[in-house]
Amino acid sequence: MRKYGWVIAAAWMATLAAAPVAAEPVSRVTPVVLAYRAARPAVVNISAEKLVQARWGLFGGDPFEDIFPSPFTRRVPVKSLGSGVVIHRDGYIVTNAHVVRHAEKISVTMPDQTKYAAKVISTEVQHDLAVVQVLLPAGKKLPFLSLGRSDDLMVGETVIAIGNPLGYANTLTTGVISAVDRTLRFRGDVEYSGLIQTDAPINPGNSGGPLLNIRGELIGVNTAIRADAQNIGFAIPVAAVVEGLTKLLDFEQMNRVVFGAEVRQRHTPTGDELYVAAVRPGTPAAGRLQKGDVLLALNGEALGQIPAYVCAMLTARPGTKLRLKARRAARELETHVTLLAKPRPNGKILAQRLFGVTLREVTPKLARELRLSVDQGLLVVGVDEGGPADRLGVQLKDVLFQVGRHFVRDLDDLGLILEKVEPGQTVKIGIVRRNVRALATLRTRRSASRRPDRGDAI
Repeated sequence: MRKYGWVIAAAWMATLAAAPVAAEPVSRVTPVVLAYRAARPAVVNISAEKLVQARWGLFGGDPFEDIFPSPFTRRVPVKSLGSGVVIHRDGYIVTNAHVVRHAEKISVTMPDQTKYAAKVISTEVQHDLAVVQVLLPAGKKLPFLSLGRSDDLMVGETVIAIGNPLGYANTLTTGVISAVDRTLRFRGDVEYSGLIQTDAPINPGNSGGPLLNIRGELIGVNTAIRADAQNIGFAIPVAAVVEGLTKLLDFEQMNRVVFGAEVRQRHTPTGDELYVAAVRPGTPAAGRLQKGDVLLALNGEALGQIPAYVCAMLTARPGTKLRLKARRAARELETHVTLLAKPRPNGKILAQRLFGVTLREVTPKLARELRLSVDQGLLVVGVDEGGPADRLGVQLKDVLFQVGRHFVRDLDDLGLILEKVEPGQTVKIGIVRRNVRALATLRTRRSASRRPDRGDAI
């Protein structure tokens, strides 16, 4: 009996030895999952509605359909989808210029399916960047994504794209960085340089969405693909976004204020910081801030990255008193700067000085009286003899509708555009003459002196 008991015990121990040992649970929450969870609340779906001209019959398309309707066309709504990333809690979103350019109506859908109306704040076609602002209810704030770095990217490192390809919201794809500093060339002398190339699948609808590294940091904005290839996509590096935001959200230009300090972002071993790159003499910032000062806070809000600064400054108006905290050398200081009003540029004077033309705003009444083919734009009523416009062949009763990449409808529009044009600079202009529309290149006058003109009689 005792022997039998030992046999049973041995058999039981052998069974235990043969049983599989319970393995430690393996987490399925990978770095990609964590990055997606962190970034997803700040990635939005952008729906842009544009009214374009559709010609009746077999006349083909009109490249200026959004500006000057033709009696042989009808305006039809066309919707396009894209993505964007929230960069500031007040609803400022970075996306591609091609997603929202010429949009009549913009709708932004958050990951929780909340929808907001939005407006375009600024576009910069040269780098295919735009800033859109969501029209938020009072007191509402949005989750946003901080900017990462793109100056230390490694070919082969894992990247993540989030967007709304073909309308499929919150889609994640992964891949690697295939190359850096790529250049893309398009028709019309458009060129994008310094791009990140990735094999993460990017499709229509991904445009404007974020490209993230494995830590979930924004390193780029997806912008283009090679249509004749598979998984060759491109993103604008975040360094270009940082630089572009100071131009896209130029609060001095947009709000007609004078501050005077040029603020830039840089990376340090302890994180990003904002510093004063230059101070213009004779401005409110002169004597208050110095080149090299590090800005720590604006009106009590901590500063670290450029969106916090430029978005906050968009609320500034002439007479606004800014409270700035800065670090100079080894000490901290607090200073106050009161913004001055910036005079609005006179478009009529600038056009005469730079182009050698005298312009008058076109109204529907004036268009009927002069039998113009368009009812908006700027009518040429005087041409300086021997001036830039005269040499180009501009004539009385021509209508100016475009300068550079900007369409102009009145002298205020023109003044804001020409304010940044230098004497001797080459610009493209769009002219309507009777029923013909054309683009031409004009070199602005090097001297501001006025020559005898032809016209001023209309």
